[in-house]
This record gives sequence, C-alpha cells and structure tokens, in this order.
Amino acid sequence: MPARRSTIHATTIPTTANASPRTPRSVRVEATRPGRWPRSIRFTRRAPPVITTRKRSYRVRPHGQDVSDPEEIGETQILAALIGVAEMVGGLTDTDELLASIVRVMPGLVRVDRCAILSYDPSVREFRTISSFVPGGHTTAFDGLTIAEAEVPRLAQRLISLRLPALLKAPSRETALPPLLQKRLGLRSALVVPLAARGRFLGILWLDDTRSPHLFTSKEINIVQGVAAQVAIALDGAKLAVQLDLERRRLDALVSALADGLVAVDRDQRILYLDGGAEALLGWQSSEVRGRRMHDVFDISDAEASVAWTRERGGPALAPKDLRLRAHDGMPVECTAQAVAVRGDEGEMIQILFALRKKAGTKGYADRMMDSIDQLGPLPAADPPE
Repeated sequence: MPARRSTIHATTIPTTANASPRTPRSVRVEATRPGRWPRSIRFTRRAPPVITTRKRSYRVRPHGQDVSDPEEIGETQILAALIGVAEMVGGLTDTDELLASIVRVMPGLVRVDRCAILSYDPSVREFRTISSFVPGGHTTAFDGLTIAEAEVPRLAQRLISLRLPALLKAPSRETALPPLLQKRLGLRSALVVPLAARGRFLGILWLDDTRSPHLFTSKEINIVQGVAAQVAIALDGAKLAVQLDLERRRLDALVSALADGLVAVDRDQRILYLDGGAEALLGWQSSEVRGRRMHDVFDISDAEASVAWTRERGGPALAPKDLRLRAHDGMPVECTAQAVAVRGDEGEMIQILFALRKKAGTKGYADRMMDSIDQLGPLPAADPPE
C-alpha cells in the first residue's frame, strides 16, 4: 500500500503594505493530503504586551528582547541606594554631611517629599532635629524643632521602650502628637522609625508627605528600617568620637594639674601615647615614637623601664622611680616617674601610665629651645639696596 504523502505550503502575509518580508506578521500554512479537502492553519503574531503600573505604562517593542519589569527596576534602584548609604556611612567622616545626604535620598525611595532625623538626649528627655530636607525649600518645619518626651508619651514608649516603628495619620486620635505640633508640621501621614545601636536609643528617622496622605507599604517600611540601621551606626560612631575627645581633654587637664607630662605604654613597654606636656618636656612627638620600646627611645636600661613595686598597707603598689630620660636633642632630662597601672575587667594589667615630674633645676626640651632663641643676637641692620 503506497504511503500517504502530504504537502505543506507556507505563505507570508504582511499586515501592512510597507511590511518588511524579513519580519512577517502572519504565516498561513496549508496542509493537503490525498483524498481530503485542504485545510489552512494561520499563525498570527500577537500585539506587543503592555505592562501597566500606577505611574506609567511600558509597551514591549517587537524586537524579540526581554524588557525588565518596573518592579525589578525599582528593587535595583533601592539596592543601589542602600549600598550607597552603607558606603557613605563607612567613607564620610563628617556626620553632618552624611546625614544631609541621607535625608535627600530617602524621600525618593518611599515616594514622599519630606525627611528628618532627630536625635534623642536622655539627660533632658527630648528629641532635637539635626538634619531635615524638603524639595525646593531651604528651610523646613523641622528646623529648630524640639519635642519633649512628655509631650508624646505614647509615641515615645513605642519608639524608646519597644523599639518599634510608628505610623501616624491625621486627623486621628491615635496620632499621638499635640495639636500645635500637628499644625506646625502639617501632618497628613508619617512613618517614624527608631534609631538604635549597641542597645542604646539614639533618635528617630521621620518620613512624611505634605501633599497627600501616603499609605506606607510593608516593603517601604522595611527599606526605611534598613536605612535607619545605617543612620544609627553613623550616629553611634559620632557620639563615640565626641566622648573619646572629651575623655582625652579631661585626662590632659588632670595630668597638667598633677604632673609635667604623661607617657602611656603597653605591657611590652611599647610607647602608645605622649601627651602635650611630655612632648614639650622631652621633645619627642607621639607619632614618631609610637610602637617603639621605652628604653630604646629614652636611652634607659630594661630595669629602669620596668615597673617597680612596693608593699603598702593595702597591698602591693607601684613605686616612683628617678630617671634620666634622653630628650630629642640628646640631652638628659632628670625627672621622677610615677607608674599607674590600667587594668582590664578581670584585673589584668593592660597598660601602664608614667606620670613625669621634672626635678628642681631641670629644664625640659621646650625650655632649652626658648633659651637658645633668646641667646640669638639681634640681626645687624642692613642698608636698603640702591
């Protein structure tokens, strides 16, 4: 029995008169078999799909390439913004510049038009604005704003005690803001996120929209909380720097009242720090001797550089020593060094402080430099050139 044969004819049918034959709009396929009526199958290219969002629509062009979804584009922008904020926190040393950049970036991420950062002072229990931004304006309603914790007790409890974000909406009884503050801010809806680092509450990050009430989605709240974590790290670092500088000033004031200089060394007798008095007394700069051993810099023996102990009624104590320390110009400086141990949490010695007091009649490096300048004779007068 002969095998059946079929014939397939393909015909290109352009949809318009000017259509290019290389990109057919539709194809008609005719299949015929012996003893049967021919049938036609038509495949038509569908119209480009339309992706619609709240703001605008995107049409996929008929070029065969994939087009990114607008939601994916938004997530990419959000990720880039979060990475940028993290880089700013790690790279910018000026806290004011960092906070000003963050309050400018945040409104665009959550589709609002105002952002502010308020710090919290636990000593007086109040919030104070440290940075704020609104498009097109040099000043905002947050400039100079101070909110006492007693004025917003419910909101303060949620933020400070529970460390949870708060959604504020006006007009509503649950806004938790006094009427005068609502009027000043022109509140419609706001998202307030706590700033906390290392177990300490540092302030709040405030986002709101002055144009219309904004419904914050869970995605936007998560974004704001991620940025708030970076802001809290920056604020905590700035506070630590301020506290460190204050403690150093206190130590310098105490040493200047009790001694002529201070030298800090570790357990291996490596120099860590020279205060201003020790630099003036010995002529060495703290930066040039840091990490070097004490006996190498000051030309003393290992026994002289070691700590001497004496037995007191309350137990062993560090005993003072009479030392001749080499100054930067090579001249010896006779002084009395009283060692003070700095101990860790478990009582171990981690550093040793040497309080230096020069002996009577001894001149330090700075005094000798001043004397040498005073001994310089006056410069001879020179006739002006003709």
